[in-house]
Amino acid sequence: MNKTKLSKTISYILRHHPEDFDLKLAADASVKTDELLQALSKKYKNITKNDLIKLVQNDSKERFRFLDGRKRIRASYGHSIDGVNPDYRAVKPPKILYHGTRPEVKDIILASGLKPMKRNYVHLSVEIQEAEKVALRRTSKPVIFKIKALKAHQEGQNFYKTAANIYLTDKISAKYLSLLKKD
Repeated sequence: MNKTKLSKTISYILRHHPEDFDLKLAADASVKTDELLQALSKKYKNITKNDLIKLVQNDSKERFRFLDGRKRIRASYGHSIDGVNPDYRAVKPPKILYHGTRPEVKDIILASGLKPMKRNYVHLSVEIQEAEKVALRRTSKPVIFKIKALKAHQEGQNFYKTAANIYLTDKISAKYLSLLKKD
């Protein structure tokens, strides 16, 4: 079984289109693990709960999380589905976070800030390399923004830590942004 394809399929289901697999997410963005396995079995004939457990445990980006003693599962971040809210807890962010994007939107972002666009939240990275990696999915010339996250937090902006190196927020005002200058 190809673990990358499986991870991408689960991300597609739990972040964007559960209805394509005849699933409906609960308000906390989770689904019963057995129901997900049943849906996946149409594409991955021999998938087991143990396969799913290993995938979750070995995912360095912590994309998925089990709930209720592995009876339920959800994506940790990246949702684009209206009406789901994975009960994130607000946390104090690090002083600086990063966001990578395409050069075509640089000026728009500098003028109006970062917005979630087709996602429910803006995704921010702890490391420059991770922000660059995200941007490289859409462009060969990534633009990296440096975000004064702690200052934004001190002025009332909520941040949510959803994985080791990923923070989410509703939006970021342009006043907290600057372009990262590459050497």
